[in-house]
Amino acid sequence: MNAHDTLNLKRLSHLIINDLRLQAKTILIAAAAIIIFIMLMPFRVTDDSSAYFNILYVGGFIFTSVAFSDLHNRSKAHLFLMLPCSNLERFLSKWFLTSVGFAMGALIIYYILSVIGVAFYLVMFKWHVNALNIFDPDLWNGIVQYIILQSIILLGAIIFKKQVLIKTALVISCFFLVLGLFSLLIASIVFYPDYSQSEFSIQATLRGGHFIFWVMLAPLCWYITYLRITLYELI
Repeated sequence: MNAHDTLNLKRLSHLIINDLRLQAKTILIAAAAIIIFIMLMPFRVTDDSSAYFNILYVGGFIFTSVAFSDLHNRSKAHLFLMLPCSNLERFLSKWFLTSVGFAMGALIIYYILSVIGVAFYLVMFKWHVNALNIFDPDLWNGIVQYIILQSIILLGAIIFKKQVLIKTALVISCFFLVLGLFSLLIASIVFYPDYSQSEFSIQATLRGGHFIFWVMLAPLCWYITYLRITLYELI
């Protein structure tokens, strides 16, 4: 195995802790912003998970978009690349903090506030409400979907130096536009001049695209992101 591909869990944990220390101020600001956002919301922070998903997607995508800002800064890139770790560990550290780490951190904050909300409404208004159900399957399905979609932003973060979210969204929109036009063109050619089956063909293509998107997309984006880190080291 190449030295750049090695994985040492102890070294990876030290790298994650080091990243947390370096980003401590940003994390505290983000946590304060989440708390303020939740307190200003017009609905109860109890068993309603919609606010959590707003925080997860908006905050998570923004946090992910700056994950590789050091690599795009010439004065800081060499410090990042000279850390005593492999490229695989560099990737896993960034991935963990921006995906699972952010999702769990935001969930813990939201759950604690929902418990406080239950006590507040019981004391102030005598209302009996429920805290966020952290065992709700829909909640975890939403977190899994975030991790999959977040992989696109993570890839965009290492490809684009500025306006990561805008450029990534533009690329995704163009991709789906081209895919849709291509499917329409193929269906028109195959079923010409009888288009009665073309709708079925397009639906089948979309179902195939749905499978590729939700099953194959994330691993592909992760792998390309890892390769880009290796490329930066060679430059």
